[in-house]
Amino acid sequence: MAETIVSPGVFQRENDISFIAPAPLEAGAAIIGPTVKGPVEVPTTVTSYSEYVRKFGDTFETGSEKSEFLTSLAVKSYFQQGGDTCLVTRVVTGSFGVATDDGITAGDAGDAPFTIETLGKGVIMNNSGAYNSDSSLVEGSSDNVRWEISNISNAKGTFSLSVRRGDDNHKNKIVLETFNNLSLDPNADNYIEKVIGNQTTSKGTDGSSTYVSVTGDYVNNSNYIRVASVPRQTLNYIGNDGLIRVASASGSLPTAHSGSFSGGTGANVVGGDNYFDNINTRTQGLTVGCYTDAIAILENTDAYLFNVISAPGLVYDKHTTPIDSIISLTETRGDCIAVIDLYSYGATISNVTGKADLLNSSYTAAYWPWLQTASATGKNVWAPA
Repeated sequence: MAETIVSPGVFQRENDISFIAPAPLEAGAAIIGPTVKGPVEVPTTVTSYSEYVRKFGDTFETGSEKSEFLTSLAVKSYFQQGGDTCLVTRVVTGSFGVATDDGITAGDAGDAPFTIETLGKGVIMNNSGAYNSDSSLVEGSSDNVRWEISNISNAKGTFSLSVRRGDDNHKNKIVLETFNNLSLDPNADNYIEKVIGNQTTSKGTDGSSTYVSVTGDYVNNSNYIRVASVPRQTLNYIGNDGLIRVASASGSLPTAHSGSFSGGTGANVVGGDNYFDNINTRTQGLTVGCYTDAIAILENTDAYLFNVISAPGLVYDKHTTPIDSIISLTETRGDCIAVIDLYSYGATISNVTGKADLLNSSYTAAYWPWLQTASATGKNVWAPA
């Protein structure tokens, strides 16, 4: 910071504004709840229901039937009613981890040139293992992804990396995104970490505050993967004469092949869970404690701005503590309103009005009764209004 004396008692000071604080994520609604896949306890913006499905999924199997989380129904209804941006925070029970590639082969058959991992967490991201006769993955599904490397150029030190849908096959590829002319040279503009991204998120605490911590030098430009490491960098691969500086460096480049992911941990769907009109103290595989950190994270007015907040699947007569926390969040922030559900399915008018009398907040709204609506499973289901 420079300071110059302009005249007696008058100073000219140069302020360093080279670091600009990131703008908060803005959305019309913030929805908290379980989802089929996606990042855990990281508020994520979606601008359409199709984008929500791509990032968080829609239906899942429980027992022998397909089901759907109320989170999906709420987001779908929000966009159908004219909403434009929704902030979705996935909550889970237990420990969840990402899936990592099952082994990327280098040209010289040495150590893997780089590793990639999924942005989404959970066992649902795993598909490594057996192949079918058409080269599809036995464990492949529309909710996970596979990878493919092609277009290797030893002369340029470049290659392409594609992300394919997990349930495709080599004759009928469903390519979700492709990154061309990638390099392992950290000084190159097309360096793989710089193009795809290497950031990872985790939950942090600072005294009484809970927040999302981001590590990594490069923003994630992929919707599905991040680069976890590049142990075999090809520093300054091409010299000023246009030739490869070190002939053996081309052996660090990957070969043309495809693969899958493994190692993801965490299952949000376990036996005996209750959905729709059967929700009780345990809701959609979760208990009330699963919501604590997600609600605390959204208290941060510097990071998140929204008009409405809701946690579909929580009902006040069964899940008082987290709903009280949501109401407290809106009252503390003063810039949003909570939409809550007062009573479980099958309640009477006296049940509902009696519960409503217990609440006195200018930042809360409730609707009743439950309604029957079409689910993505093809069934008509009962859901809170």
